[in-house]
Amino acid sequence: MRNLLGRLNARSAEELHRVGRFWGVTLSGGERGRHVGVLYRTMTDVRAVRDAWDRLDPDEQALVAALALGDGEALTVADLAEHVGLPEAATRDAANRLFRAGILTREGDNQELPVGALPRLLLPRELMSLFRRVQDEIDAGDLSGSPPRVLLELLDDAELEEAAGIWGTKVIPGLRRRVELNDQILKQIAGAERIERVIAALGRDAAAVCRVVRAADGRAVPLADALRDAGLAGQADDFRRFERIRRALTELETALLVWHTYRGDGSRWLFAPREVLHPGEGDAVDEPAIQSFVPATVEVAPPRHPHALAWDLLTVLRELSTHGGPLWIPGEALARSWQRRLNDRLWFAGEEAPPTGYLAFLLHLAFGTGVVEPGERAPGEPKGAVRPVPAETLRSWRGHPFAEQTARLRSAWLAGDEWEEGRERQEVEVWGADWRGFRHKLRHALEHMPEDEWLPVEDAARLLAEADPALLGATFTAASARATASDRGDREAARSATVARVVAIELETAFAWFGLVEIGRVPGTGPALRVTEAGRRAARDDAGKPGMSGLPGLTGEAPAADGPPLTIDEAGLVTLRQPSPLRVWALSAFGDQESLWPEASYRLRPASVGRALGAGFDREQIVTFLERQSEAALPASLATALREWTTGYRRVRLRRAVLLLPDTPAARDELRRALGALKNAGIEVAEATKEDTPQGLIVLLPATGDDASAAEAVLLTALRDAGYSGQWQRVPVSGPPFSKRSPHGSRQGSD
Repeated sequence: MRNLLGRLNARSAEELHRVGRFWGVTLSGGERGRHVGVLYRTMTDVRAVRDAWDRLDPDEQALVAALALGDGEALTVADLAEHVGLPEAATRDAANRLFRAGILTREGDNQELPVGALPRLLLPRELMSLFRRVQDEIDAGDLSGSPPRVLLELLDDAELEEAAGIWGTKVIPGLRRRVELNDQILKQIAGAERIERVIAALGRDAAAVCRVVRAADGRAVPLADALRDAGLAGQADDFRRFERIRRALTELETALLVWHTYRGDGSRWLFAPREVLHPGEGDAVDEPAIQSFVPATVEVAPPRHPHALAWDLLTVLRELSTHGGPLWIPGEALARSWQRRLNDRLWFAGEEAPPTGYLAFLLHLAFGTGVVEPGERAPGEPKGAVRPVPAETLRSWRGHPFAEQTARLRSAWLAGDEWEEGRERQEVEVWGADWRGFRHKLRHALEHMPEDEWLPVEDAARLLAEADPALLGATFTAASARATASDRGDREAARSATVARVVAIELETAFAWFGLVEIGRVPGTGPALRVTEAGRRAARDDAGKPGMSGLPGLTGEAPAADGPPLTIDEAGLVTLRQPSPLRVWALSAFGDQESLWPEASYRLRPASVGRALGAGFDREQIVTFLERQSEAALPASLATALREWTTGYRRVRLRRAVLLLPDTPAARDELRRALGALKNAGIEVAEATKEDTPQGLIVLLPATGDDASAAEAVLLTALRDAGYSGQWQRVPVSGPPFSKRSPHGSRQGSD
């Protein structure tokens, strides 16, 4: 266990009282569980952690800082000493003091160490997070001149929601985004009457500190001076005073009336933002220019292929061709098991399943381009459900380069009159919107976004929505899963918030999936976006207007690598160096995908080759493809393995045949000559050698898949041209073997 609660529970009663004395907590009575609870609540309060940091000596602070800013790995005393540059003896003494204070703990708690093992020390998770926050506050320096909007970004989500509740906003935890809460708080602290009501609700000690800090009129006040003037000075061992101070500061900081800050020398100060002291005079409600993130703080996915969405659609089509598609009701989520099976093979993959709505979006585009069509519904399946199956156009589709595929998919997206990319998010439901115009206007708005800067998605969406309130059209109706300003009768604010939420979803889904923007994440803050070069070209291009056919300038292929399109090693690993739809399609037929980045690779295995053989491939076809694309013969060991795998695959080749029984023996020779001309069409003629059919001919039909009707039609036409009328013979099951219906669907006929 690395959590603080578990570590406290592992302590003895004597140790708990010793920890309580360090943290300024009075533990009365003999209820162990209550003592642990009181200590846990105190030690997870950032104000108590700031006090604890002040009481540490330099050696102790060095150890705590090293562990708080590390990667969470437990370290031995020797490792710690080397890390902080202290003698090992001094490090051991400091670690012992921190252990007695409850700050440091040993991995394994009270478990007996194996012989020769050294104890490894760590910070419990909660303390690690809070001491890291204190280090961030110290590094940030004096914040007393910062506006409220900047200060609000320092709070975590729970603190922001609690503050919003104090200022009168109804909050359901987790349902409202930071940007909405920030905007509401900034509007509320601009009202003098509301500020007075919040101050009036303070307790006696908090109100006393608040008066001292407000009297400084915007200047920061040393913490010790503020506490002294508020009547909270006292003895260092007065635990009751410590609790009163923490409670007062908690009230003030939670209400956003007084803020804590450090100065360069490590001293602690309190201040009240000028916008709270003089509401209406500052820029609390003014919308500042959007602030970008430092690139190093943004977590981004590995680079993707420029046509990642078209590539992912090929992966979906391969799955539909090989295993069939799931039963799907458009607008509802696809089967979770199906999404998980595909997830690891997609460019846009999630931890367990693709992003919400991504596979449904691909299927909608596939239907829009005619690559997929609805299959036959089985009896009892829900009304409105479809089972996607590949259409006949798939053969020609996979022959188009990625650039052309992407252009056609974009055209289908731009022409769509529904918001398919956002339906499954179930955050906003919109009726009557002009989705074609929305995509067109939003695409052009990308040109005005800052270049090469990471921006908060919510802030960017809000600014785009406010710049053009008619993004969704002149009239529309919307319902949101989040409470909005409409709950308080502010219809204009509610409309703007709804448009901003739709814009944010559009940027995070279709715009990101088509590569117009790149989405990253800033830990503790939320999603960020950066407009790509492809997005800038799209913004300057007028060919993407509703009704146009594509987005020229966005369809370039990735630069081709030097050398052959693919390479093969002896273990059957195929590395695709020059991806194209045909190569991806072929390799996915007889290889298992291993990776997509930095290069796509596929592994040949007995099961994958067997899968291809079952789909109708020959070993010769696999070998020919690999050797042509690699421009070299297969490695000898791999060629041997392929022979073994295909020999071990117990396949029986089937071919349809029709038995012709002319009425007279003389007609047989004439029919043989007439049908011999059909050899180029794949039809072959042989004599029937059965004793009961001496004058018969066997006609082998060409391989046409599961449907032999086309080949049979060619045969019947040839018979008519030769002056014969083909008639299918009806005979009882007990007749000659050649007159029975074939178990594989072929039929016998007579002339």
